[in-house]
Amino acid sequence: MKNYYFILGLNIYATDAEIKRAYRRLALQFHPDKNSSEEAEAIFKEINEAYELLSDSGRKFTYDQLLRGVSPAAPTENRPHRDPRYRPRPPGSYSTKTKRQELLEVMAEYLKYAILISRIALAFSLLLFIDYSLPRQITEQEVVSNRTKNEFRSGRSIQLEFDDGETLTINRQMASEFTRGSKLLIYRTVIFNVPVMLENERSHVTTYIPVSVYGNFIFAPILMLITAIIGSFYWKGIEFRFNLGVVNFILMLLLLLFLRIHVL
Repeated sequence: MKNYYFILGLNIYATDAEIKRAYRRLALQFHPDKNSSEEAEAIFKEINEAYELLSDSGRKFTYDQLLRGVSPAAPTENRPHRDPRYRPRPPGSYSTKTKRQELLEVMAEYLKYAILISRIALAFSLLLFIDYSLPRQITEQEVVSNRTKNEFRSGRSIQLEFDDGETLTINRQMASEFTRGSKLLIYRTVIFNVPVMLENERSHVTTYIPVSVYGNFIFAPILMLITAIIGSFYWKGIEFRFNLGVVNFILMLLLLLFLRIHVL
């Protein structure tokens, strides 16, 4: 028995839309008017034969049963049902789809939105890298408070509060250079205004801000760049691409949160 799914380059779980797309693509490729090779006409006939069967829901149901090794139900004697309201359903009207098949169909329906999210995530991650690469803008602030703060499993840190009410966290080792009353230069990114580095205006000692999207959380934009590229340009696997869209959506939400976090 011919495997019509194989002829169209599909698997047995292919949806009607995927069958139609595969047929159109192969028909254009092997149509005798467009393909002059000797085997093109024979392949074109098989493609048409496969599509005629798989596009007919009744014939497709019977064919799928045979392909799975299940014999079609034998005809039964037409006896009256005990319930006079009973009406038999036509062959092929019963759903034989598994939960996974139904889930894949839903994913295929919303796949275009998942791909769109991946492309938005790619643009966002590129914007973050551009923001990190551009020259910093510098502002001057005075430290009005210098408090020691416990950090979860990482020793201790120093929380600096500035005269404009902003608060930043730095490593405890730099406490002696960033005391109360110190004049500091704060280096920020141009686009998202994220503080990246502090410099003591008098001693010129510098320290990086560990709690920021460009500090301890730098793994997040790198990870999103990788997943967004794959989700935008990898064209195989409905479930894989759909899940990448979900992952990229979650990463974007986290990064939007990390952009505003400078204190822990």
